[in-house]
Amino acid sequence: MPVRKCWWAFKLVSLLVVTTSVFTLSAFVASVFAASVFVASVRAQSAATAVLLPPQTESFPRIHAYLDVHNAQGDFLRGIQAEQVSILENGRSLPVVEFEELRPGVQIVFALSPGESFSIRNSQGVSRYDFVRDALIGWADGRQGSTLDDLSLMVTGGPELTHFTDSIEIVTALQGYQPDMGASTPGLDSLLRAIDLAADATPRPGMERAVLLITAPPLGDINFGMQELVSRATELHVRIYIWLVASPESFTNQQTTLLARMAEQTGGQIFTFSGEQALPSLELYFEKLRDIYSIAYDSQIKSGGEHQLGVEIQADDQLITADPIRFQFDLQPPAPAFLSPSPEVQRVVPPGFYTPWQPADQDDLVPRQQVLRVLVEFPDGRNRPLVRSALFVDGLMVDENTQPPFDQFTWDLSRYTIDGQHLVQVEVVDSLGMRGASIMMPVLLDVDLPKPNPLSGLVRRWPLLALLVVVLFGVLALLVLILSERISPRLAAQLGFRKVKLPRWRRTTAGQPQPERSKADVGGRGLPVWVNRLQWPQRRLNPKAYAFLSPLTESRGKTLTAPISIAMDELTFGLDPNQATMILDDPSIDGLHARLLRCADGSFRLVDEGSVAGTWVNYLPVNGEGHILQHGDLVHFGRLGFRFTQREPGPVNKPVIICSPVPLEDEMDYSKPSGGPRA
Repeated sequence: MPVRKCWWAFKLVSLLVVTTSVFTLSAFVASVFAASVFVASVRAQSAATAVLLPPQTESFPRIHAYLDVHNAQGDFLRGIQAEQVSILENGRSLPVVEFEELRPGVQIVFALSPGESFSIRNSQGVSRYDFVRDALIGWADGRQGSTLDDLSLMVTGGPELTHFTDSIEIVTALQGYQPDMGASTPGLDSLLRAIDLAADATPRPGMERAVLLITAPPLGDINFGMQELVSRATELHVRIYIWLVASPESFTNQQTTLLARMAEQTGGQIFTFSGEQALPSLELYFEKLRDIYSIAYDSQIKSGGEHQLGVEIQADDQLITADPIRFQFDLQPPAPAFLSPSPEVQRVVPPGFYTPWQPADQDDLVPRQQVLRVLVEFPDGRNRPLVRSALFVDGLMVDENTQPPFDQFTWDLSRYTIDGQHLVQVEVVDSLGMRGASIMMPVLLDVDLPKPNPLSGLVRRWPLLALLVVVLFGVLALLVLILSERISPRLAAQLGFRKVKLPRWRRTTAGQPQPERSKADVGGRGLPVWVNRLQWPQRRLNPKAYAFLSPLTESRGKTLTAPISIAMDELTFGLDPNQATMILDDPSIDGLHARLLRCADGSFRLVDEGSVAGTWVNYLPVNGEGHILQHGDLVHFGRLGFRFTQREPGPVNKPVIICSPVPLEDEMDYSKPSGGPRA
């Protein structure tokens, strides 16, 4: 019997020894794993590092960015000066123009994913969740009164608070919450939501982002989708810190290894907690993230597309290089457009400016100049100053601005004395040297010069005319005296006159009848030759508009606009001044709605340009092949109606009456999807 008791005692002691050895080995493995994680973290921070955040290009060409620099211990490296920093834009070194050390704070998201491992208690009856909650509350109590950080709290199956600054709200939320450990299912869904929440716009520029995930061992295979989480956190510059609450034997499995790798790749850390260790100070995590450098430089980018930006820092006899980042940059030339363009300009003499005896001259035509205004837009949304703008007419520059304002031009019309169509275009150059031009806008010049009085030229030269009249009368008087023989031939010879030889009809004897003079005999003795050779100027016929589009009167009795004169071989209608030469201001009009062409035979073809509301002639839709207009046709562009009339209409077609069960109405039917008229 004593031998039997000794045998059982020996077996009991052996069992206790084996059990103690297993627990000791597990603790040793866990400590070795934690040490390896710590060593990996230390190796990752064995040298100073610099991280460049994505640049802000809203103030282009000046580009702003934020630079986060940490020493080998992971603390923020202070005291860097601007002359120690170089910007590398697309491999080109550029100087720093602005450099400042800021303390914007951190945008922190606390994500709790409890599980059954949270409910394990120690010998004093304190659960692991109690330790975690006390650590969070203790940190929150220590941050009372500070509003520097942006805080969020997410608890699976529990409270959820987003973007608050008073840390006391964490204390209030956690003190009144007791999780149901059995109903909780830990996983990475809470981490994904936390990353998205941390990526929200920060209240202050330059704030870093961090997520503290306190979780039980996730259920299921977390390898699937892990790399996507790492890529998303890295792209959004979110550091992930993980507290894994579990038993020591769970610290060596594959899931823990994956979580540790994820934390390391995002710049964070992992801590394994079994209830026996002291939880790390949260302030050690976040204090080194609250500071950052603001940096700015003047970019030399001249085109859009993908660009690369890097930074080099010379500090403490070492060169710290930030990994270059690539960013997309949209840069397009400026786009000028004419404001309220006038398709026709008429030069006339003001009424009452001239009299029949005082004719109008070409210098009296008005207007002598035309002021054109343009609107310059930047399609890329990056407004830049202009350095030059020029106005071209028929390919020749007529006005140029090298100083503000760049949006106004003066077109000299004094040299245009005949009718004609001219193409007007504006060109602008911005501060980057990018050149943009508007579309060529056709402008019809109509010069109307009054018919001058034939005698007006003589009236204006009255001194010369008076002298000529005096000389003429003197010559005629002298000739009469000589012919009447009141001046002797000798005196006439002395004056230089030869003896006048009378015509045959004058040389007759006395008493003989003188023959009658025929018209042929006196043909050259009527009016003076200079009178017969006078060329009386005639009024020149100026080319006028071929046809008109007269707006219809609405049912309310309100006239839309003035008639549209058609004086060009091609006229486009629409709402966009960059596409149409004739602007129709109505919601039913497309940017380029329709096109009116003058054919070689003098007819007009109306073509629809694929508009939504359609183009209609006599209440029938016009397709892409077009429709030949007749004098008096009704034309509708969407909801706007016009009547087409020709200046010289041909034979009018006889009206044809078509019986229709639907009564005709004068009003438009806009209930149709096409928005066209109702016949």
